[in-house]
Amino acid sequence: MQTGLVSGFSKLNVFTRLTIGFAALFVITISTSVYSIIKLNHFNKSSAYMLNLGDRLVEYKERLSDVLLSELSYEKKYALSKDRALYDRFVSAGKDFSRYLTEAGAIADTLGSKEILDNIEKQHSRYRTLVEEEAKRPGSADVYNPGRYKAEKEKALEAMIEEIKNLELYVEDDTKNRIQGLAKAGTKALRLALVMASFSLLFGVLIASGITLSITRPLSIMKKKTREISRGDFDSPLDISSPPEIGELSRAFNLMCDRLKDADRLKSDFFSLMAHELRTPLSSMKAGITLLKINPDRSRAGAGDKVLTIMSEECNRLIQLVNSLLDLSRMEAGVVDFDFAIGDVKPLVDKAVAEIEPLYSSRAITFECGEDPKAPAVMMDSERILQVIRNLVGNAVKFTPDGGHIGVSLKPAPGGLEIAVADSGPGIPEEDRTAIFDKYKQARMDVYAGVKGTGLGLAIAKYVVDAHGGKICVESESGRGSTFTVFLPG
Repeated sequence: MQTGLVSGFSKLNVFTRLTIGFAALFVITISTSVYSIIKLNHFNKSSAYMLNLGDRLVEYKERLSDVLLSELSYEKKYALSKDRALYDRFVSAGKDFSRYLTEAGAIADTLGSKEILDNIEKQHSRYRTLVEEEAKRPGSADVYNPGRYKAEKEKALEAMIEEIKNLELYVEDDTKNRIQGLAKAGTKALRLALVMASFSLLFGVLIASGITLSITRPLSIMKKKTREISRGDFDSPLDISSPPEIGELSRAFNLMCDRLKDADRLKSDFFSLMAHELRTPLSSMKAGITLLKINPDRSRAGAGDKVLTIMSEECNRLIQLVNSLLDLSRMEAGVVDFDFAIGDVKPLVDKAVAEIEPLYSSRAITFECGEDPKAPAVMMDSERILQVIRNLVGNAVKFTPDGGHIGVSLKPAPGGLEIAVADSGPGIPEEDRTAIFDKYKQARMDVYAGVKGTGLGLAIAKYVVDAHGGKICVESESGRGSTFTVFLPG
């Protein structure tokens, strides 16, 4: 499962990795911020609630104290004057006291405050009961004992006053305890917020480091590989786990290494080929010059003519090699001008075959030329197409064994003309059928080892045919010869 996750992550591109990293950081940061905001809001609400509750309970304590004093005042005045209006005011004040007590009990949120309020209510009820009983029994002393009622009322009043004071003290202590608890909770929340912030920072650093490493590590490997390439080491292709963009870059890098390796091998092959191709004619020319210098006697004129003929042939070979190199380099540079005109290919084939007739006749090679009467004229550069035909016919003669057979045919094809040159040579291995159109490339079979060539002819032919908008290809079987086909559009 872990391998699958790693493989899945390696398929993510740089943008997706950065998006996931930033999203993770955003979520963590937002979570920490939301937690901090919620806690801060909770602290604010708790503080406001405690202060508001304490203030209101203290306010009700003051009201209860004032109303209780009013009750006591009306009760004293009524006891002296027996005025019914004063008693009614006493009753009204008692109702206000009960109402304030009920309201205070509604906002009280602790057992201690409720207990104090319940005690005040009990004492107040007892006080009112004593006053009402005394108001209804103004009889003889043996039935009614004023001293007892007075003592009981004072006891109830003192108890109420004491409980009202206790309420104020309790509110102060409770508020203090709540603030202390809130402070402890705030400290705990702060620690948790710091832990979350530290985790966010650490996680952010890990994510950033991981994403950065996943990008920079393959780049570092590629940088190291570049240095190896600069030293000529083209082996060990890159195989790294990286984002798709860098993976594509590494594949392009490997392709570049293969191309550079091919170019390096091509360069080595070129130098080897050129050294061989130049050394042989130069050695022959040097040997001929030496012979002429040693034997200047006119009586040896026949031998001298033979040496001069060999030297002339070798000079022509060198000139042909240099011209091929120049033609190829000009074609690759795109500075070759083509003179296109409608023309018939048959005269060009006849000319190329006639030029090489002495060579194939001396080797008893039969040559057959066939032309379809419907073969169309095509738009072409006659000199360049003649160069292509010379090359194909020359190669056919070069690789066909003595007594073999060569056939050249012209026939119409969809959209143009098809030229085919077939030989009865050894054929071309399948792995070489594409490479032979590359410059300095020749088939690697042993049968070709002794055949002289620069490996430029087919490369030049391909450039020319491509410039005409045509195609050149080869069909071959080992031991059964080869057929080169050129298609030229009409």
